[in-house]
Amino acid sequence: MRVGVAGCLGYTGFELVKLLDRHPKITLEILTARVPETVNKDPRFSLLLKEGNGAKIRTLEDADFSACELVFFATPHGVCMEYAKKLFNAGISVIDLSADFRLHDPKIFEKWYGMKHLAPELLDKAVYGLPELNRTNIAGANLVAMPGCYPTSVIMGILPLIEEKCLIKTLLADCKSGVSGAGRSANSSSIYGEVAENFKAYAVHGHRHLPEIKQEVANVINKSKEQTNSDNIEIQFTPHLLPMFRGLYSSIYAELTEDIEQDALTELYKARYANEPFVKILPKGMLPETRFVRESNEIHIYVNKFNESSYLNILVAEDNLTKGAAGQAVQVMNLVFGFAETTGLK
Repeated sequence: MRVGVAGCLGYTGFELVKLLDRHPKITLEILTARVPETVNKDPRFSLLLKEGNGAKIRTLEDADFSACELVFFATPHGVCMEYAKKLFNAGISVIDLSADFRLHDPKIFEKWYGMKHLAPELLDKAVYGLPELNRTNIAGANLVAMPGCYPTSVIMGILPLIEEKCLIKTLLADCKSGVSGAGRSANSSSIYGEVAENFKAYAVHGHRHLPEIKQEVANVINKSKEQTNSDNIEIQFTPHLLPMFRGLYSSIYAELTEDIEQDALTELYKARYANEPFVKILPKGMLPETRFVRESNEIHIYVNKFNESSYLNILVAEDNLTKGAAGQAVQVMNLVFGFAETTGLK
């Protein structure tokens, strides 16, 4: 299959190119960058380009995707929605790693991203690209909205508790990410001198991933067999910046609606994710660590019931550039085209 990558120079775009370059069923047809000449000069691409990769390098405006079956957009918010309709109508699948199609309500998108949505007619056609939640709908989809890195960890962390019936009434997500989550553009808050030997919260008055988490949690609850407390669950989310390049760690605190023993909780998680190739439920005493998921598409989860309490602590580790972005996008591509889900990701 021939694919294109719009926005290959960013951290996520480059991770995507690396994964696609070694994928046995994919040919990279075209890459885009604001200044195409910089790709050839970028040392990150030197080995890929020297190994005979024949991908054309163009600006997005000059790119001809007509030979592609699929185009990935690893571009800033607002870019994909400019091009998605034309590609969609031409029968070319689109996987968008930005937020352009994550939120179903264009008014909510405009509120959180500060721009008018240019393709609101496609919002209902976009499939939310979390495979462990939406595998059936992803298979054969023409437009997939990839989840944000934080929502991936939070939704995966609580999914077993809300899927059959909502067992949560309060959810507090305390999440930390490496600086690569902010993208590759120059920003004084993410340069080494500002990040090294430092730790801080940010976006404490509201992060753009909060409405995405709320939307998808509500969707799961509303589809559940017993919609207990579906209108009452309270969700709070605070992100933090870790003094490292890649990795994401979420400490999720949930107040339960029912008394459940630790062993029953562990079995609930093991049963839900038993057939998921990239999810590991860790045993007692083995806590998730970012180093063990680095540059992998795995997500590690540990669930802990506080003694004599109705509260849980769910710990989740993922690589924000892989399972939180590029790796998950390749996982989705495999589902869209009917490849084995783990192809190119082991």
